[in-house]
Amino acid sequence: MEGEVVNKVVQFNTGSGYNLSVLGDQPYPSFELRNIVRYFDQSPFHDSAELLTHISVDKEQLNEAFLPAFKVLGALKYCSQHLGPVAGAQIGSTYQVNDLGVFGYAVASSQTVQLALELADKYNSLIGNLLKRESEFEADTLVCKLYNVQNIDNETLSFFVALGVSARIHIARSIFGDDLNYASVAFTFNDEKNRELYESLYGCEVEFNAEFNGYSLHAKDLARRVTDGNHASDAQYLPYCNELLDTLKQKNSMVNEIQQILVSCAGDYPDIEMLASAFNISSRTLRRQLSNLGTSYQKVLNKVRCQLSIEYLTRTRISIEDISNLIGFSDVTNFRHAFKKWVGKTPSFYRKTYQIQ
Repeated sequence: MEGEVVNKVVQFNTGSGYNLSVLGDQPYPSFELRNIVRYFDQSPFHDSAELLTHISVDKEQLNEAFLPAFKVLGALKYCSQHLGPVAGAQIGSTYQVNDLGVFGYAVASSQTVQLALELADKYNSLIGNLLKRESEFEADTLVCKLYNVQNIDNETLSFFVALGVSARIHIARSIFGDDLNYASVAFTFNDEKNRELYESLYGCEVEFNAEFNGYSLHAKDLARRVTDGNHASDAQYLPYCNELLDTLKQKNSMVNEIQQILVSCAGDYPDIEMLASAFNISSRTLRRQLSNLGTSYQKVLNKVRCQLSIEYLTRTRISIEDISNLIGFSDVTNFRHAFKKWVGKTPSFYRKTYQIQ
């Protein structure tokens, strides 16, 4: 009940951590980087070899199902600095169902847009989960907001969001009809000079300098059915999707191990010296290894705190004060400030908007 004193952590289905967004050396689907390289190779103005050298990946590695998240993030950052978000939207428009592998075929076998969205939520680890998506109905539209829960820098975030929003609608059109469009798209960045191109790709009005990144769909389009007469069931592909998830869980990852230690600590988090001793290394070595993976102990800790607090806010009626204690804040005011920094909304607003009934 609200206000009840809580003396034990609520257990969530965190499994091996793959409902949490990924970072560091955790595995991330390689199709994102493959498609960026394909775009570079088809353009006379860009050099994929330079990009791959920058992130220390060779073309043979692109054939692997997964790559370390920090390398994919490195590629996204490189693109954001050299190309800008509009190129992300253009790259997204080249995505095809088969780019997503077996998961793509499972989505293509979903009989409605609604079922495809549900499948994407269930298997989000197979399509990359750098951001957290929350959805709510507003009047006759489904509004999907994308939260930057691991504090990706704004430039990289803008490129990635523009790419992802574009990829979703272009893959969906290939399944449910070329006339499928968003109801609206919102970006926190400003790229007014390229408005016409964005709107031609998304098929709707784009709001720049918005309060959140995201998109909306007309509610009536959720019942839209596949257009090619595909009556195959997604069930025939789901065993392969589950097999890929199992592969993810078995991959060794320092960040994943740290994350699971923190999830199990119920708010009594170790400092970096204690954590380093669990790996039989010095804190200096641990800092260096995490830095080489493009992250830090504080970033991993903040990500765990953020996403556990989201779980508590949306799945329980535990008071915000008790949630603050459960994730290691002695002062609820500090927790409120931290949460707003993480997701851009206060804990109270987030709970009111997204709590599962």
